[in-house]
Amino acid sequence: MQFLDEWLVPTVEPLLPGDALAALRQETAPGPVSLWETVVQRKLIGDEQVLAAVATRFRFPVADTSRIDARVIQAVPEQLARRFNVVPVGQTDSYLEIATANPFDIDAEKVLAFATGREVRMLLASPSRIRAKVDELYRAGEEIVSRLLAGIGDDMEVKELTDDDDDAAASAEEASQRPIIRLVDMMLADGVVSRASDIHVEPIEGGVVVRYRIDGVLRQVMKIPRNAGIPLISRIKIMSGLDIADRLRPQDGRARVSVNGETVDLRVSTLPASLGEKVVIRILSQRSTVLDLEALGMHRDEQEAVTRLLTHKEGIILVTGPTGSGKTTTLYSALRLVQNEGVNIVTVEDPVEYRLGQNIVQVQVHDKAGLTFASALRSILRQDPDVVLIGEIRDQETAQIALQASLTGHLVLSTLHTNDAPNAVTRLVDMGMEPYKIASALRGVVAQRLMRRLCPACREPSEEPVPERVSRFIPPGTRLFRGVGCSDCSSTGYRGRVCIVEVLTMGAALERRIGQGATADHIAEAARATGMRSLFESGLRHVLAGGSSLEELLRVTDVPPEEEDGRAVRE
Repeated sequence: MQFLDEWLVPTVEPLLPGDALAALRQETAPGPVSLWETVVQRKLIGDEQVLAAVATRFRFPVADTSRIDARVIQAVPEQLARRFNVVPVGQTDSYLEIATANPFDIDAEKVLAFATGREVRMLLASPSRIRAKVDELYRAGEEIVSRLLAGIGDDMEVKELTDDDDDAAASAEEASQRPIIRLVDMMLADGVVSRASDIHVEPIEGGVVVRYRIDGVLRQVMKIPRNAGIPLISRIKIMSGLDIADRLRPQDGRARVSVNGETVDLRVSTLPASLGEKVVIRILSQRSTVLDLEALGMHRDEQEAVTRLLTHKEGIILVTGPTGSGKTTTLYSALRLVQNEGVNIVTVEDPVEYRLGQNIVQVQVHDKAGLTFASALRSILRQDPDVVLIGEIRDQETAQIALQASLTGHLVLSTLHTNDAPNAVTRLVDMGMEPYKIASALRGVVAQRLMRRLCPACREPSEEPVPERVSRFIPPGTRLFRGVGCSDCSSTGYRGRVCIVEVLTMGAALERRIGQGATADHIAEAARATGMRSLFESGLRHVLAGGSSLEELLRVTDVPPEEEDGRAVRE
């Protein structure tokens, strides 16, 4: 018998009775086995004895696997955890603590460091304890899936991806089976209840993985066996009116479902991949839409700054940020502030994500019918609008019409994809807008991100040292907090999000600089001189107040250079 952990022999042999080790070596086995597990299984020595002996001999710290912060599980894919028989037990910004029964496994250390982007610190634990923990932490949802799929026969065969109509018909038939319908219904209902904004259904070797995006972060919730993969995806495509026979081109569809009596709109996108189609479902729930600036989590002075921008009767106000940063929700909240019976508000969106109700007319872009942002905007301007919301300024034509409308007595609200507020100006210039027109029309820019709130049920003071690169922003003696993870927050340590913003308000100095074609850096310099706070400063105020963690702040924002030290600490 050969041992996978031959390095253990000098440590374990003195603890074994008689010639037990020699007897083990005389036995035959199909392949190498674990010496640690073999001697424990045969009751030659106890698990804890081996653990203590190895820890003492090699001076390795022993991992505490009884209380693992569930957030760290997201850092290491299940495939790697099982491949190397390891389990993550702790993390910081710079390193990851891994429990392993073989701290000399250099391959595992290198692969995990590469996969996680962190330094890996090996801690010691018994192989049986690690395997049990991996099963416990990574197998959430499998029992539910097994029960739901109990009606699918083992002989159901999923065919290779083809354009064959018979194959499509087979998928359609399988997708109509009761277990598949129950599985999709359960997945959608669970996604809504879990406050997921998106559901990702991704093909992998041997099956399908389902992940939810909750509070901006993806989390794996279940694995579905291969014999249900294509029927599951086909069922989603049928629900959203997509062509299940077409698996070679991306498709977009929509559906409407009722979950616990609540009507929920779904936007469905498919993407052909090497192992099958990937499906992403965007969940648009009216209940989860916050249409109030205070409820978005803005600080009081930030709310007041945005509200002041909305007192203008003409001009253009932009909200910027990456996809998923809450720009549309902020615009909807702004509309609620200006909405009244005496104001004509028209929106043009792609898609119309939420129904805003009385006195607001919403127009859905339909490119195939020739109703683009630009053409819809031209028609809207003939409808005597007071306020126009443009879902996104995507091209030069739309930007030109929007700018012209804002200069002719209309208040225009729209979004751009830029990293911060000053860059919104240079983005418009890049799209062909004249700087003097931008300076005349622009009233303000709100750049934003969404930062997760610490779960109030499991929040606790953080004992981790403050990273050197942000230490200058943290007053001495400040108590920072972290989330441990509990049932209230699905073991993530966070529940809900707050909106952090950077509000650029136009003034004479800014208007002059923009009109002269200033760079984004020069615009930012002038804006800071008039009181603009950066996204980092806005988020830092939440961290110092105990509402979020320093780790979360560094996830969503960049640390300003030293010459731009934040005022959040000094004020």
